[in-house]
Amino acid sequence: MVNDQLSKDLSTIRRFLRLQFRGVGLKKTFETLELHERGKTKQVIQGMRSQLEQGRPLAEVFAELVRDPRMREMLVTAERGHHFLEGLEQVLVLTTMRRNLRQEMKQLARYPLVILTMLLGLGGIYALYIFPKLLTMVDIEALEGMNAILLSKWFFPSLFIGLLMIGASLYWNGRHGRVIPLRFIERGRRLYVTYLFVSELALLSEGQGSVREIIERLGRGDGEVAAIARRMHENMSGGMELEAAARFESLLDHEVVSLFGVGTVSGELGSMMAMHRDLLFEEMEVYWKQLIAKTEPVLYGFLTVMVTMIFYTIYLPVKLIMSQL
Repeated sequence: MVNDQLSKDLSTIRRFLRLQFRGVGLKKTFETLELHERGKTKQVIQGMRSQLEQGRPLAEVFAELVRDPRMREMLVTAERGHHFLEGLEQVLVLTTMRRNLRQEMKQLARYPLVILTMLLGLGGIYALYIFPKLLTMVDIEALEGMNAILLSKWFFPSLFIGLLMIGASLYWNGRHGRVIPLRFIERGRRLYVTYLFVSELALLSEGQGSVREIIERLGRGDGEVAAIARRMHENMSGGMELEAAARFESLLDHEVVSLFGVGTVSGELGSMMAMHRDLLFEEMEVYWKQLIAKTEPVLYGFLTVMVTMIFYTIYLPVKLIMSQL
């Protein structure tokens, strides 16, 4: 349901941009969208049109369709720099990429999770009904090493509880936006935050104002990008240049930081960031595709280990019983 609603929101934004880029007026665009949409989406468009007529900023109007806080911050920044349509286009591109990534990850994990659930169910039945009866026929105290661990009464319950806790922990952290501190995940997070920062800097830099004023305006708001901008502004107020202040931020890519100095000296920081934004987007796409390609064999490898362990545990009591006959 959430994905369906997100697809509808993205489709509405795409139609809005298409009409705007073809020269249709803002009021006429909303009237056209209202005639085109149906059901709940039409009510949302009507509410957006009402807010627009009341004089609300466009960033607040589009909060009905853009629910992600970071994307909303980008819209606010774009409107401050008088480049709202360009900012909305970036939000559309980035949100579409994130949605496609989630769909690919869900499709990748669907069948391994189904098979793992079936195996855990069969393992639970075996552990509760068959395994205890087989243990009465085996002298467990005479066993040593791995065989003693696999045939102990607490092995299957501990395995099930451990997998359940790991799954619940991953789900909880994902729901609350917490990132597991792994190297390959940190690389993706750095690219994502750098892309957001560069996008907002490019939108603001095309307006008027010095670099320090641009960073100060960028720091107004919430989220990681605004926090980075506030820290950089404090350092710049202390006499640092833009490039030196950015060196202290671990979530900004080093290549981008090097470009800050070049763009500041040449006076083309905005156009340089706009160009590099597209390169960062391509790098993010390549990174996520590589991550998905590496994740698939890991999932199936883990599944293979689980299947082998369960079948060996089923076979082991039978083998010991036959050896004791």
